[in-house]
Amino acid sequence: MAHHCQSSRFWRDTDIDLLQQLTEQLAITIQQSQLYSRLECANEKLEYWANHDALTQVPNRRFFNHYLTQEWRRLSRDRGQLTLVLCDVDYFKAYNDTYGHVAGDGCLKQVAQAIRRSVNRPADLVARYGGEEFVMVLPGTDAQGAVMVVRQVQTAIAQLQIPHRSSQVNPYLTVSFGIATTYPTASVMAHTLINRADQALYEIKQQGRNSYGIAP
Repeated sequence: MAHHCQSSRFWRDTDIDLLQQLTEQLAITIQQSQLYSRLECANEKLEYWANHDALTQVPNRRFFNHYLTQEWRRLSRDRGQLTLVLCDVDYFKAYNDTYGHVAGDGCLKQVAQAIRRSVNRPADLVARYGGEEFVMVLPGTDAQGAVMVVRQVQTAIAQLQIPHRSSQVNPYLTVSFGIATTYPTASVMAHTLINRADQALYEIKQQGRNSYGIAP
């Protein structure tokens, strides 16, 4: 109505009222759209921090549990192989006692990013398992493939050259690994794979650390 006025015209009160109502509705719509966009952004941030570790910026244990369950179900249907690797920073308590907790936090950040850079496939997951422990979920990977990934992680961490004078195995920071591989089935729970990887990690730590162990 307003656009097609090609010459001067007399605006009636009803015309002005209608245009005013339209502009008020448009203003409300624009405001709602802006609020919705802000809400979406806020929800995305909340979801991110609900699933990620605030210190290391990698997925947290909550997301790891969800992802492991999801992949366990998928691979039990597809009859695929699944490997899990637990990673433990060697003598980390001694590191904190020697260099302080602020340095310890910085150390964990570097280790987390080194592990994440070494895991390249889209389906693979690196997460913080707790404390100084990290975990890698490697769908479709056998034990030999997992060893290759572990060696890449070892190289990446060695290149960091983080001093650790309280370590009993190396003057620089090192990590120990426990590897477990299986073909998931619906009759077996996913936590059994975690237990096997944890046992392999425990045994390699008993043998001297700074290496990897493979669960039978």
